[in-house]
Amino acid sequence: MLRHAALLAVFASLLVFFAGAQPARAAPACGVLASGAAPQATAAVNSACGLIGTPYSWGGGHGAQPGLSYGICDASNGAPNDCHVRGLDCSGMVRYAYYLAVGTDVINGVTTTQWPSSRAVARFYRADGTGPLLPGDLVFFGSTASTIHHVAMYLGQGWIAEAPYSGGHVQVAALSSHGDYYGAIRLYGPGGGSPDPPGGGQYWVDTFANAPVFGSPTSTSSTGTLYQGTNYVFCKAWGREVASGSSFNHWWLKTDPDVGPGGQWVSAFYLSRWGNDVAKDNNGTVIPDCPGGSTTPPPAASKYWVDTFANAPVFGSPTSTSSTGTLYQGTNYVFCKAWGRQVSSGSSFNHWWLKTDPDVGPGGQWVSAFYLSRWGNDVAKDNNGTVVPDC
Repeated sequence: MLRHAALLAVFASLLVFFAGAQPARAAPACGVLASGAAPQATAAVNSACGLIGTPYSWGGGHGAQPGLSYGICDASNGAPNDCHVRGLDCSGMVRYAYYLAVGTDVINGVTTTQWPSSRAVARFYRADGTGPLLPGDLVFFGSTASTIHHVAMYLGQGWIAEAPYSGGHVQVAALSSHGDYYGAIRLYGPGGGSPDPPGGGQYWVDTFANAPVFGSPTSTSSTGTLYQGTNYVFCKAWGREVASGSSFNHWWLKTDPDVGPGGQWVSAFYLSRWGNDVAKDNNGTVIPDCPGGSTTPPPAASKYWVDTFANAPVFGSPTSTSSTGTLYQGTNYVFCKAWGRQVSSGSSFNHWWLKTDPDVGPGGQWVSAFYLSRWGNDVAKDNNGTVVPDC
């Protein structure tokens, strides 16, 4: 009798448990499951839904251009075979979805660099709940900003599109299936726009490489990085030259970098569509001058190209003896010449000094014409034999 009573009690408890349990929700078809998002965001959701079934690949989607790529074999991350799998990881998936939607690479990087992106027009945290989220928002998972490990795209009604794990495929899942939701960013406002700087607009430009950014157009201490791709800038100002070989640019563009504080400066040297001392957006529009910035280029026809036979010290004046930087051996430009202290070795000497922008150190410094490889004593000509004019 006691045994029978015990069995009845267990049976009754099981009935109570199953009566209280909620059935698991079946995942809906992938799509935009709520209203109110920007057109670019809803287009990104539709692009993500078009990737359903794409294989997950650790490191996939992080090539120079967005899209499927072979991943990384990394057993320590549960991906022992992913270098043989052409697909996308979580951050590569959201990057590719937005690229397909808007035609520009607006969210390059991995989860820990996507989360702090300066391109976000809105940012939400765990304490805000999921009520403010709209389709196309990127949701991140991790206990802290530095330990974010996963990103997905919000669809609405508590559902996400994600590239989940090695061996899996892009799928629809419940946001609540991850227990460590950290927060979300929105890349386009409900009105369809990206954030505009105070009093100005955005100009979209293509950059051919990851570029260092600086606190001012004359600074030499980098404050972060602007990733290769299509980026926005606000305005331009004249500053120190960035050069390589015969390519150079003095224009600097104010932007919000991918790594580092907002409102920094990147050299227009990194623009992929234009030539020397040109600062135009992708449509050919000249980027406007920044308020209060220097807009004065050097005098017209001021560059004279010369070959130097060694790395040469540069100085603040033609008479100074304290070096301020270095001009590297090779083909370099100079602006003009001035007579100064002699530099000599054996029977070779030169009193002429050439104003230039060195490779190391501030712009507008002086190098001795002693280092010119084509000419003799007290001669200061460019490679074509033209006498460099007086400053």
